[in-house]
Amino acid sequence: MSSREIRSPELDLSTIPDLSGKVAIVTGAYDPNSIGYNVVEQLALKGAKVFIGARSLEKAGGAVSALQKAHPSIPAENLQPLVTDLNDLKQVQSVAQSFAKEQPRLDIVVNNAGLLARPLDKNEHGISVSFNTNHLGPFLFTLELLPLLKKTAASNPGVRIVNLSSTTHVLVPSGFKFDTVESFNAELGGTEDFNSNLARYGLSKLANILFTKELQKRFDAEGVPAVAISLHPGGVRTPGSINFVGPANLAMLDGAMTPLQGALTPIFAAASPEVWVKKSEYGGKHLMPYGVVSEDVLSENAKDEALASTLWATSEKAIADVLAK
Repeated sequence: MSSREIRSPELDLSTIPDLSGKVAIVTGAYDPNSIGYNVVEQLALKGAKVFIGARSLEKAGGAVSALQKAHPSIPAENLQPLVTDLNDLKQVQSVAQSFAKEQPRLDIVVNNAGLLARPLDKNEHGISVSFNTNHLGPFLFTLELLPLLKKTAASNPGVRIVNLSSTTHVLVPSGFKFDTVESFNAELGGTEDFNSNLARYGLSKLANILFTKELQKRFDAEGVPAVAISLHPGGVRTPGSINFVGPANLAMLDGAMTPLQGALTPIFAAASPEVWVKKSEYGGKHLMPYGVVSEDVLSENAKDEALASTLWATSEKAIADVLAK
């Protein structure tokens, strides 16, 4: 892990203010050894009501129980399960629409859930499972929540949308086009070898960055007092990364961050007063640990405003086609 990834000094969690009254959603947050779970824990300890995203009620409920046991001081009503499978766009739409209708406010969305590099496989709609889960699902989830987010921002400025990305976005060839739905299935060299799998993961992470930039552009054009941020959490030892490298290659994770350390940059993006006070410096930007604006690490693809706009339009088309079936 390079020193470029480390903010010095490490983020002091005591600088995160009281979040009582605020409502947050953190997806992919059920495993105690994950980044998402640690984000939930710290937001809840600061007083926020947090909805814990997972693919099943068993997983989300397990996280709720574990957190209540570890921290009896957290009010029971402040930890709630939220079940959705990001690869199932119809379910994503239904869950997000119901949430937006039933809840009075939403201040923070941390789109943390995702799949690591894997062989190219497609869902029943012919879209890469990885790209669908890592980009289209969070994209649709966020768009369906926008009415509630905007309503909240009108009376409580400083709403945050935080999208976890990765430095692997640089593996996507320069000049890549998101102009067709089929581009979401780009093989990038192959369908099963390690390098191609990693590049395709990077493709979905590039989409996360571009979505963030276009979302902030639209917020600013509409005068919505909200901040969208993408970030690389760092190299973190989690169940997902352990499974990815495999038992024979665990040495690759030597020196990796702990899940709590990996959660620090998302926590900073989601809750630090600095982000709102310096909105012009953080809005639409990309962060590296622990919360450093790092546009210099972005590829040319990730800085391409036209590509961000094209991705948005193509994503909307892909989703509309799926929802119409």
